[in-house]
Amino acid sequence: MEKFLKQVRKQIKKEGEKNNISKNLIRRLLLPERFLEFTIEIGGKYVSAYRSQHSSIMGPYKGGIRFSEYVTQDEVKALSMLMTLKCALINIPFGGAKGGAVIDPRKLSVTDQEKLAKEYVKGSFPVIGPETDIPAPDINTDERAMSVMVKEYSRICRKETIGAFTGKPVQEGGLDGRVEATGLGGFSALDELCRVKNIKNPAIAIQGFGKVGSNFAKFADKAGYRIVAVTDHSGGVKDEGGLDVKKMIEIRSVESGGEKISNKELLEMDVDILVLAAVENVITKKNVDNVRARNIISLANGPITRKSEKKLYERKITVVPDILASSGGVGASYLEWVQAREDKTFTKEEVYSFVSKKIKDAFLEIYKKSSKEDIPLSRAGYGIALARLEKVLSTKKDN
Repeated sequence: MEKFLKQVRKQIKKEGEKNNISKNLIRRLLLPERFLEFTIEIGGKYVSAYRSQHSSIMGPYKGGIRFSEYVTQDEVKALSMLMTLKCALINIPFGGAKGGAVIDPRKLSVTDQEKLAKEYVKGSFPVIGPETDIPAPDINTDERAMSVMVKEYSRICRKETIGAFTGKPVQEGGLDGRVEATGLGGFSALDELCRVKNIKNPAIAIQGFGKVGSNFAKFADKAGYRIVAVTDHSGGVKDEGGLDVKKMIEIRSVESGGEKISNKELLEMDVDILVLAAVENVITKKNVDNVRARNIISLANGPITRKSEKKLYERKITVVPDILASSGGVGASYLEWVQAREDKTFTKEEVYSFVSKKIKDAFLEIYKKSSKEDIPLSRAGYGIALARLEKVLSTKKDN
């Protein structure tokens, strides 16, 4: 993950300089404003836990909590930086944060899973809250974990504070449509990409069929797009005529008809659009020359290394960057936060409309800058996000 952090920092520095962003702001954005490390005891074992609060320029810190044995300090820092850029790019008043603990909760009993969630809240309590830092679900955390966390936070506060976390169950103050929002954001980017490039009946391959990838597929399938291949960690299937997405979602498996295919084969398929919805560093110098897709949507965080993305651009392959494509979730989280603050309820249709408009507006903004300056969409996205951060910071100083 050290490489991932270096990549993000390098791109912030490079695009900051290219877009005449002040050196002081660039230096500020290369490090988190605060980084908390603490220890959690579970079943007699001690594990490290973190919370990276990268930037509060746009507003309160915002970012998920992931529980995984692969969590590192560098990963958490890098992801908090990307969250800052996402929020700035789609123009919502949140800063960037990220958290995690180095443990696989799937190996724990239900009781210990709840204890892990509570202990994370206790350890991070001094720095989180509805006006300062609002965590959300991420890898191996879900609505149930958020329910436990918000109750623990409220217990410590001695008052109900549902605005301290987003991603909660709907019946506990959560947002209807929040679970689907990241996938919807990616679909909105797909829809706009096809419109501006006049791509008709594209063949789409999806790597990753978890919450994000499956929801992306659901929206795309409903809109009449043709999903020709899907893989997850165990492999997948392909069918040039189109896969039965509804059935795959229903049985929660990619094993649903079609010819068997590996992840490696999917990444090298000759398709119109390749959707990366799994993990970081999927396309690297080792396989970038084998990629034949004409367009790529980065729904995971950092699925393409920086040098590989440059190669793809030189080959005229359009890459919709992660800071745009995967920002639907934080857009919906903003509405959930507003819902708690203003004691109101947004309908699913309102959520979908808000997220879709935010993504499509930002897509057109970066597409215009990319075309005008002859640069990749990711560089345009970084440039717009950094310029917005500088503008907001300048306004704050003036006031």
